[in-house]
Amino acid sequence: MIHSMTGYGQAESEAEHAAWYKVEMRSVNHRYLDISIRMPRELQPLEDKVRRRLQQALGRGRIDVFIYWRPEEENAVSITLDQNLLLAYLQALDNINKLCGLTQKPNLEMLARFPDVLVVEKAQPDLEKVWSDLAAIIDMALADLLRRRQEEGTYLAADLTTRLEIIEKTAAQIESRAPLVVEEYRKRLSERLQEFLTETEIDSTRILMEAAIFADRCNITEELVRIKSHLGGFRAALAQEGPVGRKLDFITQELLREANTIGAKANDYEIAKRVVQMKAELEKIREQVQNIE
Repeated sequence: MIHSMTGYGQAESEAEHAAWYKVEMRSVNHRYLDISIRMPRELQPLEDKVRRRLQQALGRGRIDVFIYWRPEEENAVSITLDQNLLLAYLQALDNINKLCGLTQKPNLEMLARFPDVLVVEKAQPDLEKVWSDLAAIIDMALADLLRRRQEEGTYLAADLTTRLEIIEKTAAQIESRAPLVVEEYRKRLSERLQEFLTETEIDSTRILMEAAIFADRCNITEELVRIKSHLGGFRAALAQEGPVGRKLDFITQELLREANTIGAKANDYEIAKRVVQMKAELEKIREQVQNIE
């Protein structure tokens, strides 16, 4: 079953008093797998793990990942006392008192205001625990994304199958029309010669020879056989598991090439009209294929 490269998935944790996580994923078509991850600075050491997890599940597409995190409140910040710096400030104040003949002693409020005595910083998270919790949310968001991509792929497969049937029917019409082209050419040639050579006997052998040359020049049997083969290959690829977008794109190009060759060789209005119909469907298929993983 084919998968679209377009989709969206999200998941978030439900715990009220523990750390909170939310993961969003957006996917669009791309020639290769291109993953962009935006996450809090504190969790950036986990970026490679997130990327590898996505690479295991996705084949192609531009994937934008947004990770939101709120740590547990009681562990959100830490306050550190720089004892050596505090003692240095006290020694400096004591020297000032002695130098100026003062007896004032510093209080707690004064000491706390000195730069860098108290260092307030966010507590470093336990990355192993964070990854254990975050990985589960990533898997949920990824499953949601894959489900949506599969649903879109199902719609694409149905549309492509319908268009393949139209092309197959059009090719059958061209195949049934092809033998009549030579016969009509022979009749037109005979009638024109009859008009210009009214008093001269027409050489039927010459007419047959000209018709044979024309038939060989506008023979499209080989192209029709290849179209049937490519349609079978296209249907087989639709039923395969895994990324098949590049393969379908290649087959579509081959079908367009055969259709163009038929249009150039057929030399018949009815066939040319059906070739235009076939190419119109193939162009729509090519647009759809660009979005298949």
